[in-house]
Amino acid sequence: MYKRNKRAQQPLLLSDVNDLPERTKKYLQNSWAETFRREIFLRIPEDRFKVLYDPNPSRPNVAVNILLGLEILKEWRGWSDEELYEHFLFDLQVRYAVGCDNFGEGDFDLRTLYYFRRRLSEYALKSGENLFEVIFESITDQQIRKLNLNTKVQRMDSTQIMSNIADLSRLELLVEAIQRLHRVLSEEDRIRYEEIFQPYIKESVGQYTYRIRGKEAVWQHIEQVGRVLHELLEKLSAYCEQPIYQVVKQFFEENFNLLESQVKAKSNQEISPGCLQSLDDLEATYRVKCNRPYKGYVANFSETCDPENPVQLIISVQVEPNRTSDIAILQAILPRLKERMKVQKLVTDGGYVSQEIDQEMNRSGIEQITTGLTGQLPDRQGGKKTLSDFEMHLDQDIMMTQAICPAGQSASIEASRSKKTFYLSFQTKVCQACSFHQAGQCPVKYNKWKKSCGLSVPKDRAISSQRRRRFEQCKEEARALRPAVEATVFQVKHALHRGKLRVRGLFRTLGVIMCSSLAVNLRRLHRYEKGKQRGKYTSKKVGRERKDLFFIVFQAWFQPLEPVFAHLGASFTGW
Repeated sequence: MYKRNKRAQQPLLLSDVNDLPERTKKYLQNSWAETFRREIFLRIPEDRFKVLYDPNPSRPNVAVNILLGLEILKEWRGWSDEELYEHFLFDLQVRYAVGCDNFGEGDFDLRTLYYFRRRLSEYALKSGENLFEVIFESITDQQIRKLNLNTKVQRMDSTQIMSNIADLSRLELLVEAIQRLHRVLSEEDRIRYEEIFQPYIKESVGQYTYRIRGKEAVWQHIEQVGRVLHELLEKLSAYCEQPIYQVVKQFFEENFNLLESQVKAKSNQEISPGCLQSLDDLEATYRVKCNRPYKGYVANFSETCDPENPVQLIISVQVEPNRTSDIAILQAILPRLKERMKVQKLVTDGGYVSQEIDQEMNRSGIEQITTGLTGQLPDRQGGKKTLSDFEMHLDQDIMMTQAICPAGQSASIEASRSKKTFYLSFQTKVCQACSFHQAGQCPVKYNKWKKSCGLSVPKDRAISSQRRRRFEQCKEEARALRPAVEATVFQVKHALHRGKLRVRGLFRTLGVIMCSSLAVNLRRLHRYEKGKQRGKYTSKKVGRERKDLFFIVFQAWFQPLEPVFAHLGASFTGW
């Protein structure tokens, strides 16, 4: 039965916190625990989690905001579940942060946290709604409104996140599949098929593959295991409802071909990178980036970056299988960013650039500026002008409404019947007098049929040329705004060991990354409130200002001593 935690809204008059010495209590209230309690714990929308519990009268639940608060602290500190539970029991700062002012208050068994995670996962699977996203957006929106942050300018970046799966070879995964099948068999079937299973279950996967030397020997064993798997899948069809049977069947289909009832192993080039990488994490995929292999997911972050904001916050988090491109991720989140944050300018790198993105940005009224572009550079040898030197305006329907040449002459625009090409007509007399035209540097040519100077521009060329024009005009601004988001990625991943999670699965990965992002925002808010921000808000700058102020105030006292200091300086120089 769901019960809201009302104790957090009404602090106790008599509690262990109030019994602390005044100096200790003041230190506690100035620590991160107070910021966490105010900015995260009290902002958690508990009532949204009512759907997880039985509406009939029964034993009330452990407070939802306590469980979620502990999840965020776990990802912030990089604790295991056991370490988190110990800190909840004995760490006064942790207990104060989640609203438990008395020792023994809010006590629960660690298994309660596991049950809560399972409820969240089952609800997401059934309804399609991830409640981690709900609390992230709710808390972040409240923080943005409180600080009156400008969210119209944002920056974005993605990073690889590795799942908590063993890095097994193809043969090891196949042998592991056979062993997993053996575990779900009844005692009768184990005896019946003992001869088939015996070579693969008498030792561990590592021990089985340890003695196999050479690529040819490994390939022979892969072929042999494939034939065994095919035989077992046919004979054990009674277990087709078992999840492990379905996983093994999928794994077999991804790695082998059936040619006239003969099992042939697929070559490495024939296997899709999106195939199963583990029997425990069915959503993790394989990707090579910067000559480094990854098995897992890609996380994408968007944060505010207006220089006038007192603090920048992460406002959007996405997690997808790592075969998902940055372009697909941006396409998925763009409508939500426009609706929720009214974004007008987005700063990205070259990986987020495509014609589809350009068209979507144009329809949404969002300006995208990048730190780089993909593709070939335009030919500017001999001072040649390219389409990116023309100023073109496209409306929301990707129709050209205005075009101005590098010399400043406006063109009359005529669209083709298919609306896929635009013809730009310029005044012949003006073009003939233009220095660019006389030097052969302008792409505009004389059209003898229309008896005018003109240029034919396909729609996709118009889009790409204006993308390059924006890049050349805004690259310095983009390079000034975007690099900080890479520091954000490091801050989110800092508790991970070499970028590897302690969990598996897309749902759990998204929950972990969102909790870590909330913790990053918390650290920034705490530093902002305590005047400890780096950069232009650094305490060192404040210290210098105070030092200058000290000399200004007491300048009259030091004026009579200036000749003495000058004489001493000259003496030391001569010496």
